[in-house]
Amino acid sequence: MTFRRLPVLMLMALLLVSVAPLAAQDATECEDGFRLFDHEQLSTDPVCIPENSQRIVTLDSQAFDLLLAVGDTVPVGAVGFLESIYDRNFPYMVEGMEVTYVGFPANLEAILELEPDLILGNAFRELEIYEELSAIAPTIVSDRLPNVFWEDNMRFLGEALNLTEEVDDLLAEYDARVETLQELLGDPSEIEVSVIRYRLRDAQANIDIQLANAFSTDILADVGFARPEIQALPVEEAEARFGSPVAANISLEELQLIDGQYLFAWAQGANAELDADNAEAWGILSDNPLWGTLEAVQNEQAFQVGGQWVGWGFAAAHEVLDDLFIHVAGVDPAEVSPNPFLTDDMDMAATEETSAMACEDGLRLVEHVGGETCIPEDPQRIAIIGDRMLGDVLVSMGFEPIAVTVRYEYSESVQAAFTNFDEVAELGEFETPNLELLLEVEPDLILAHSDEFMGTEDDSLLELLQDIAPTVQVTPYFTNPRQVATDVASILDEEQVGVLVGIIDSAIDDVVCAVGDPEAIEMTVMQSWAGTYRIVTPLSQQVAPFIVQEAGFAIPEEHLEDFEENGLASYSIETIDRVDTDVVLLSRYFLDGENIEELLDAPLWQSLDVVQDGNVIQGDFRSWSVTGPIGVRQAADEIIAGLTEIGLATPCEDMTMDEEDMEATEETSD
Repeated sequence: MTFRRLPVLMLMALLLVSVAPLAAQDATECEDGFRLFDHEQLSTDPVCIPENSQRIVTLDSQAFDLLLAVGDTVPVGAVGFLESIYDRNFPYMVEGMEVTYVGFPANLEAILELEPDLILGNAFRELEIYEELSAIAPTIVSDRLPNVFWEDNMRFLGEALNLTEEVDDLLAEYDARVETLQELLGDPSEIEVSVIRYRLRDAQANIDIQLANAFSTDILADVGFARPEIQALPVEEAEARFGSPVAANISLEELQLIDGQYLFAWAQGANAELDADNAEAWGILSDNPLWGTLEAVQNEQAFQVGGQWVGWGFAAAHEVLDDLFIHVAGVDPAEVSPNPFLTDDMDMAATEETSAMACEDGLRLVEHVGGETCIPEDPQRIAIIGDRMLGDVLVSMGFEPIAVTVRYEYSESVQAAFTNFDEVAELGEFETPNLELLLEVEPDLILAHSDEFMGTEDDSLLELLQDIAPTVQVTPYFTNPRQVATDVASILDEEQVGVLVGIIDSAIDDVVCAVGDPEAIEMTVMQSWAGTYRIVTPLSQQVAPFIVQEAGFAIPEEHLEDFEENGLASYSIETIDRVDTDVVLLSRYFLDGENIEELLDAPLWQSLDVVQDGNVIQGDFRSWSVTGPIGVRQAADEIIAGLTEIGLATPCEDMTMDEEDMEATEETSD
């Protein structure tokens, strides 16, 4: 939902008017209809709050979870990050619920428009804006993080919301499931359980051991499991040793610290881009030789689990128990101790929803980031609301889109793969496509990026596209070529996933074969950009650095520092010595001709050893940046040709023979 922006002066005036009730909160007595709330966990002075709140805004994740678990009062507003987390991890908690998400950090104007009578937050974020929030409505701020001491936090919120009995009932329900699990296990203290979080950071698998104050630790302690030595450290010792009682980051060389009879590894996902990063991190982790030395791995008792393990409320606690029932006790929780939030009624509602989504003849149902959509079984008129990488993958699969955005960015190699590229309709920038023209070309399927640009002032772009034709969100804008190909092919023709990935892997193998020992060559990827240069790392997901990393070339460690989330960093000519490595791959932005000439003529550039050695290889920005199999093939060929020209590579002959070639060879030998 989007919000009408209030002018700043109007907002300030409304806040000033709203300050009046705050004075009552400084007294020991409250007006009629209000009660004084005081608690040792409260971060502020006692607060006068409504005796029966009806319009609650939850900026605290546990307060949101509690209101959903009780079900009597739905919050009118909630902090923005909860939308994707609950839609993804706990859809049964938010199904049919109407709530306005007020952004993250919380947007004061959006909160003001909701006219709340109570705001709930925690000191981790909301204490800094407490005065502004209190000027809108009475505000309660807990002094604890939402995923630490979660049961105590729920009791605190129960008192604040007049839900003490309901919280007691919910905790008793949780305790009953814990007791059932204990009975099934016999003596949980004889079972050692380890928990880690994994994620991708700087193109490497990053591991956090879960310590004393982690959400999962509380649940494992309730059951009575033993923990590895480090994970069993008391809060004070964990704080002193690692600087945090919640998590400790370790290297892959320290994997023995996480060993136990059972190992649970969770990753937090909120979108397709994070899912891809997590999958890459898990691959790096599980391919590490030290991973195979762990007891849990050797006994096939190491499990990937969902982001629910990060915790904070009743829904997450019960899903963690579900995982323990399944993986440790070896039973179906639905048969011995059902999750109370996954009732038969909810299952029936899900079944009815699935039935409602049944597709007409000639259509099939696909799941994607934007939800579920019925698409043609054999689409003929595909339009792209996205970058050239989507067009590259489509043409690689034999589809030719009828309309594309940013058409001028398509490389010559991709254009050549079309039979009629000049006739393809151009829709403009993908953030603001020409919807009238899109409507005119009558697509039967639209492929779009899954980034969060899908919004306009009055309606989401995704909804507007769905009104024109079935629309599928397939991949984020910044995604590595292998993942792009997999995502698109999985939607249109799953049998082609292996073919497309094979094209990409073959191109990389050719680079490795031509070079022989890529690790011996230190390489920089850079671009000329708007009067500056910028170093491009594998974090950018662009093709050239992707090939450099996948082929195994050496990448300077300093190139992985000081980068924004997109993996790029711009510098001035005065710092050009940062790129002075064995080889530089330089792509000139095709709209940046004059600036690159200034760069190449600069004395500081000319003074670099790599320039004087003639080891700068220039390539096409459009195929070296963000694209698919065709771009990867072209970029690999250009890199091989460049390295061959400077004497660092020798193209390998194709040694692959089919059966006829093999028979001919055998006959010649005879």
